Parts: sequence; C-alpha cells; structure tokens
Amino acid sequence: MKVLDPAVFSIRKETILQFARHLFATKGYAESTMDDIAQASKMQKASLYHYFASKQQILQEMVDLEVGRWTARLSEYEKGSDLKETLQILATTFLKDLEDPARREFFKILHFESHNNPFIFKAWKESPLQNREGFYAVFAKHLEGRRTRAEISMFITQFMGALIHYVNMAKLRGENFCLEVFDDASYIKQLVEIYTRGIE
Repeated sequence: MKVLDPAVFSIRKETILQFARHLFATKGYAESTMDDIAQASKMQKASLYHYFASKQQILQEMVDLEVGRWTARLSEYEKGSDLKETLQILATTFLKDLEDPARREFFKILHFESHNNPFIFKAWKESPLQNREGFYAVFAKHLEGRRTRAEISMFITQFMGALIHYVNMAKLRGENFCLEVFDDASYIKQLVEIYTRGIE
C-alpha cells in the first residue's frame, strides 16, 4: 500500500474512529468486530489494519481523543471566580457537550459498555492525557484551607456523580425517567445551590 499524506492518513483515522464509536455505542464493544468496523468505514479489512492494529487500539485512541477534549475544558472551568460560578460553568458545559451526538455516543460507551468490558474503563483511567490533578485544582482553589484533600475529592465525586446520574435518567435512554419533567437550567441551578450550601 502506498504511503498516504500524513494529513489524509489522520483524517481517515478519525473517520474510522467515528464509525467505530457509533458501532460500540449501538451494537456494543464486545459485539463489534474489525470486520464490522471495516464494513462501516467502507474499506477492506486489510486496509483497516493499515490504520489500527486491533480493536483495542481503536478503543484506546477513541478514549484518548475524548480525554483530550475533556482536559481542554479545564481552562474554561478555571474562569469561575468562586465555587458557585465554577460549578455552574462545569455543569452547563458538561450538559451542553452531550448535545453533540458524538459525545453522547462516547458517554454511552464509557458508562454502559464498561460494565461488561472492564478494558473500556481501564483505557479511560490510564489514558496518558488524563489530568486529574488539574481537575482537582479547579475545585481546590476555592476549598483548600476549609476542606481536606479527601473531602474535596469526595465533593468532586458527588457533584460529578449527580450530573452523570441526571444524564443517564433524563437524556440517554430515549425517555425521561425523572419523576417530573424539568429543563437543564433548572436542574443545574438547584444542583449548584445545594452543593454550594452543603460545602460551606
């Protein structure tokens, strides 16, 4: 096979990742094969191996791409002048990102498929692009001196857990399973108020 221009090679890899992401989100990671990915990408299986050595490599590069996007958001979260504004920015951005079908598909893979395939969460957790300390610092600048590192970490886990649960209940299953129907802005407003009061 002739050597492709690096820019063309990169574009084709990204296209393959898009098709693979859709397959993993709709058919399942374990159920999707390299044959399926090649067919969806409209190429021969042998050509697919020119871009990726395995399905595991496809998943890892998909995860790294998403982690990189998540990490890039840190500069936006850091703009919050106080804890309340920081939580507002984070929650609003998080839910807005999930309006993108591609981000929503990846969320499904990470939170639904990883229960049956531990390799998925392992790829997320061990991605070299993770910046946990940077994410911690976004919260710590408002809480250090008032709360211990463990307490700040628990606060982060609880706040993000509430957001993720809302997404699972209200957005990803094709039906709103919440007891009442409400919009994102109302949910974020109350969530931020509760967590801000609770930590102060």
